[in-house]
Amino acid sequence: MRQSTEGIRVTWIGLVLNLLLGVAKCFTGLWFGSTALVADGMHSLLDLLTDGAVLFGLYMSNKPEDESHLYGHHKFASFAKFGVGGCLLVFSILLVVSALMDFRAGRVEWIAAPAVLIAIVGLVLKETLFWWTRSVAKRLRSDLLLANALHHRMDSLSSLAVALALGAFWIGGPSWAFLDDAATLVLGSYLIFESYKVLRRGIDDLLDAAPAREIIEDFREHILPVAGVEAYHDLRTRRIGDFFEIDLHLQVDPALTVEHGHSIAREVKQALQAKHPEISKVLIHVEPATKSHIVERGISGAGGKSSGISE
Repeated sequence: MRQSTEGIRVTWIGLVLNLLLGVAKCFTGLWFGSTALVADGMHSLLDLLTDGAVLFGLYMSNKPEDESHLYGHHKFASFAKFGVGGCLLVFSILLVVSALMDFRAGRVEWIAAPAVLIAIVGLVLKETLFWWTRSVAKRLRSDLLLANALHHRMDSLSSLAVALALGAFWIGGPSWAFLDDAATLVLGSYLIFESYKVLRRGIDDLLDAAPAREIIEDFREHILPVAGVEAYHDLRTRRIGDFFEIDLHLQVDPALTVEHGHSIAREVKQALQAKHPEISKVLIHVEPATKSHIVERGISGAGGKSSGISE
């Protein structure tokens, strides 16, 4: 509920700001003939869609399990992340195409100081929103909110590029008109790169790709120290929205009772979730540490096949 409340509040505020900035930028850009400012305004308006996707993802991912979704609704957040990345990528490509077409047409129009002022206001507001959303995302360990924070940073960079271009044109005259489209071209190319990374993270989550190796290694550190654990293997981890699910085979002394082995598994689960609240589920298969289950000491690749000893 804490994640839902804080995350939804900061996203709603971002949505309102994006609406106001988008309308102001588009109107000013059309009035004074700046395609870069219009593109920046369209970016802010497009943020309404991505903010909506984030709100949808946050709301759905916090719903409890039901008969139709026995594993919960956390993947709605992954789906929302995929939508945010996809929208950003399409918009970025359109930005680049628009800039290239304007270069080819050799369009030169007059741009006034108010266009520069609007771009600067957008820069300050979106950079502030970036740091606020990033702070909430870090505190809640929300990858979805972090993706939306990156979106705000991209918008602030957009406003910075536009402000510099329009400022140079305003001060230097028509000979600097090309900077308007040059800024759009550079910005669009950068956004394509960043958008692809957000989209790829969403796709990886939906396809149950293994998280980064350092995340898995961090999880591993809390298994063997639990008293009674002889070894473990077949550790698998996947991200679902802003959470992780882990399953592994845990090896214990074969002389232990089923109840004792289950108690050790429960302690492993508690140790993992105590250190990492972002772990939503831990499924542990307990097996005897006999010769038929010998596992060599060591750590395998990203998925994690074996670790510990069983002798």
